[in-house]
Amino acid sequence: MKKTHIILIGLLPVQLIGLLFIKNHNSWIDVYYSQKFYPLLFNIYRFFFEKIPFSIGDLFYAIIILYILKNIIMIFKRKKIVWLTIIRNGLSFLSLILFIFNFNWGLNYYQTPLHKKLYYNINYKKIQIEKTFKILIKASNNLHKKLVKTDSLSVEISYSKDFIAQKIEDEFNFDLYKFKPKPYLKNSLWGTLLSYMGYSGYLNPFTLESQVNNKIPKLSYIITSAHEMSHQLGIASEREANFVAFYSCIKHSDPFIQYSGYTFAISYFYSELFNIDPQKAKKIMKKLNPGILKNLLEISQFWIHYQNSFEPILKKGYNSYLIANGQKRGIKSYNDMVGLVIAYLEKESL
Repeated sequence: MKKTHIILIGLLPVQLIGLLFIKNHNSWIDVYYSQKFYPLLFNIYRFFFEKIPFSIGDLFYAIIILYILKNIIMIFKRKKIVWLTIIRNGLSFLSLILFIFNFNWGLNYYQTPLHKKLYYNINYKKIQIEKTFKILIKASNNLHKKLVKTDSLSVEISYSKDFIAQKIEDEFNFDLYKFKPKPYLKNSLWGTLLSYMGYSGYLNPFTLESQVNNKIPKLSYIITSAHEMSHQLGIASEREANFVAFYSCIKHSDPFIQYSGYTFAISYFYSELFNIDPQKAKKIMKKLNPGILKNLLEISQFWIHYQNSFEPILKKGYNSYLIANGQKRGIKSYNDMVGLVIAYLEKESL
């Protein structure tokens, strides 16, 4: 066995034990990783990758997939399969990927939760969901009236997606807590593939590029851009990235971007209240302008168009990934932004 393999395989249990230790020492991650090391590393990656007009991270994934496929084909071409070699190479590769992932970005999963940094109480009651839901609907309706002539018309965004990306980059802001990185955006090379996979975008943890699926409707493109840029700040939690995206959009000077933020939150609040009291959720939702419902329907129809039998399998894999990285509710953790939005709006009204 080569020395490299011995080192990598030996590092695997060390890494796993180290992660268990880190889970109980959030303050270390806050002080030394998230606030010092990660911003420095991000700026280095940004210096090398930002000006390149295409996604280096997408190419990296393509190369990795081709490398794995090549090795699988070579294994089955051999007359005799040497399982010991396969296991050795597999464990070495896994150890290397795990190390790079956590070194680059993954340790952000273990920092102190944002609601604790902001002193937010994210526990809420049904009446708080209803109250905040109504506030969001009122704000959305008011913006909608400014953007269209009648309440039955959907909002059409005339901006190009490149222009949207630039506007979001220029004013991306989360002044409730100081984060050092300055995020930026790139469109993914694999927009159609991401659509079939059911993904609006992702942060590449190996190049720290925020990738957005440029096939999605413009209203989704706005909030997705803000969400992925939130991850570049070092925010790993999906509920926190959703909240920061919402906040950044509603604080933007452009009404179209504000509209995207408010309507995005409405979908989550409707879903949360519907799970508790379907009739109440439907009753409150009727107060939303018909044109806004058309915008939300457009987004829903986009994803229906790309539905396929492989998507649920991929979502299960992603769900397992989130759970493995401390997000106990998996994909459902996206909905947990509700508690943060309620806490923020209640504090804002004081």
